[in-house]
Amino acid sequence: MVKTLHHTIIMVLILASCLWADDSVKQLEAKIDTFSGRAKLDALNQLVKAYWGSAPLKSVSYGKMALQQAELSGDAKDVAEALNNIGVAFKNMGDYEQAMDYYLNALKIRETLSDRKEIANSLHNVGVLYDYLLNYEKALEYYHQALTIREEIGDKKGIASSYNNIGIIHHFSEEYQKALDYYHRALNLRKQIEDKKGVGSSMNNSGAAYRALGNHKEALSYFLKAINIFKELNDTYEVANISNNIGELYLELEQYPKAEEYLKLGLSLGKKIGAKELIRESYEFFSRLHVADKDYQKALEYFKLSADVKDMIFTEENSRKIADMETKYEMEKKEKEIELLKKDNDIQQLEVGKQKLLRNSFLVGLTLVMVLALVLYNRFRLKKKAHSELETAHSIIKEEKDKSDKLLLNILPVRVAENLKESGKTEPESFDNVTVYFSDIVGFTKLSSTLEPNYLINELNDIFTEFDYIVEKNNCERIKTIGDAYLCVSGMPKEDPNHADNIIQSSIEIIQYLEERNRHSKIQWTIRVGIHSGKVVGGVVGIKKYIYDVFGDTINTASRMESNSSPMKINLSEVTWQIVKDRYKCIERESLNVKGKGEMKMFFLDMEKDS
Repeated sequence: MVKTLHHTIIMVLILASCLWADDSVKQLEAKIDTFSGRAKLDALNQLVKAYWGSAPLKSVSYGKMALQQAELSGDAKDVAEALNNIGVAFKNMGDYEQAMDYYLNALKIRETLSDRKEIANSLHNVGVLYDYLLNYEKALEYYHQALTIREEIGDKKGIASSYNNIGIIHHFSEEYQKALDYYHRALNLRKQIEDKKGVGSSMNNSGAAYRALGNHKEALSYFLKAINIFKELNDTYEVANISNNIGELYLELEQYPKAEEYLKLGLSLGKKIGAKELIRESYEFFSRLHVADKDYQKALEYFKLSADVKDMIFTEENSRKIADMETKYEMEKKEKEIELLKKDNDIQQLEVGKQKLLRNSFLVGLTLVMVLALVLYNRFRLKKKAHSELETAHSIIKEEKDKSDKLLLNILPVRVAENLKESGKTEPESFDNVTVYFSDIVGFTKLSSTLEPNYLINELNDIFTEFDYIVEKNNCERIKTIGDAYLCVSGMPKEDPNHADNIIQSSIEIIQYLEERNRHSKIQWTIRVGIHSGKVVGGVVGIKKYIYDVFGDTINTASRMESNSSPMKINLSEVTWQIVKDRYKCIERESLNVKGKGEMKMFFLDMEKDS
C-alpha cells in the first residue's frame, strides 16, 4: 500500500496562479511592507499559500503575520482563515499537533459564524490529520460530515475533495476497486470545474490504486500525468511525493536504475522543503532498493534513518495531546449548547410566570363581581382540577425522564451519565489499571457479502446483545462496536482490582457462547480475541452526539493482540499474563513482530484448564 497516498489530497488551489513563479513571489515579498489594511492581509494570505508546498516554514511565518493583521481588523472570518492556513503549513511540515490546534481553533470560529462551507473545510482538514495518524475510523467520520454539508450547499470542489479522501480510506482498507471508483468520481468532477491541481491529485491517487490492483502500465501512466501537472504548478511538495510513488513502482518492476533516479529526486525535494513524512518514505524505499542490490549495510543505514524520522512524527505524546485537544473542543461545544438550553428554559419560565400573573389577575377581578358562595365553589373546583392536571403532568414528566435516563445509560457509563445530568459536562479521566478486550469476526467481509443485509444485521444484533449481557454480568463496560469489532474494558470508569480476571472470564464465556450457538446455527461465526492491560484515558467526544470513547497506547496494543490471535483463541499480552498467571493456565507463544511495537511476547489462554 502507498504510505503517502493521503498527502496528495491536502493542497488547496492558490488564489493567484502567477504566484507560483519564483520571480512573482519575490516581487510580492519585496512589496509587502508597502501594503496596509485589506491589501496587506490579502497579499500575506497569497504568500502563505504560495509557500505551502515549497517552503512550509516560510508559510508559517507569513501565516502568523496574516493572523496578526486579521486580529487587528477584527474580522472573525479573516482570523479563521489565517488559523486554517497556518494549520496547513504545520501539517506539511509533519507537525500534526500544532496543525490540529490551529484547525480546531478555526473550526470554533467558523461554527459561531455559521459559515457552512468553511465549517466543512475545517472538518475535512481535521479528517486529514487523523488520516495521517492512521486513525481511519475518525478520519472517515470527519470526511462524511464534511461531504454531507458540501452536498447540501452544492460545493462541487469540496465534494470532489471528499470523494478523494473517502477513496483513500477504502484504499488503506485494501478495497482497491472501490477506492478507484471514488478517485474517478473526484477526477471527473475536478475536470468539470477545471481544477488543475485537483486533477493532478486525483490522477496520482488513481495511479496508486491501479498499482495496488497490479495494473502497472495504467499506474505509471497516471503517475506521469500527475507529476507533469505539479511541475507546471511548481508544487515542490507534490513533485516529491509523486517521485516517491514512481520510484516505488519501478522497485516493484525491478527496474532499479529508474527507481533510484526518482527516489533521489523525491528525497532531495523532501529535504528542501523539510517535509518529514516524505523524507521518511524516501529513506524506506532506499532501504528496499539496497536490499534488492544486496547491499545490506546501506539498507540497514536507510532503515534506521527512516525509523528516526518516524519517531519524530509519531509519538504517543503527540497522539495524546491531539486527542486531548479534540476532547477539550467537544466539551467546550457541549457547554455552549447546554448554556443555550438553560437560556431557553429561563425564557420559558418567564413566559409561564407572565401567563400565571394574567390568570390570577383575571380571577381577582372575577371575585369582585361574584357572590361569595360562587367564588368559594369555583375556587374549590379549580383547585381540584389543577391538582389533577398537576399529577398528570408529573406522571408524564417522570415517564419521559425515565426514557431519557434509560437511553443515556445505553450509550454512557453510569457515572459519566450522572455527571452530565447534574452539571451538563464531564471531564476526561485517566485510569492506570484497566484491562481491554478487543475481538473481531474472522472472515466477516467475505461472509457478509453472501448474506442479506437484514439477516446480517439481525445476526450481529443477536451476537452483540449476548456479548453485552456477558460483559455486564462480569463487571465490564462495553465501549463500542465498530462494524464486526467489539471493544470493552474493566477497571473504568469505576476502578476494579479484578479488572483482568473480569475481562478473561467474559472472554471465556463469549467463546463458549459462540461455540454453543454454532452447533445450532446455519452460519458459523468465529472470532479472534486480544487482551492487554495498562493505562487508558476515557471521555465524552463527538460532534453532534455524546459518545464515550477510550484512548491510549493500551487500546492500540489490545487491537494488536487481537490481530495476532487465532480463530476462537484468546491472546494475552505479557502484561496481562503477569497479572493472571497464578490463576489461569496459559500457553506461551513465540515472540512476534508487532506493527509499531517490535517484538512482543504473547500467550494463548488454555480454556480447558483455566482455574
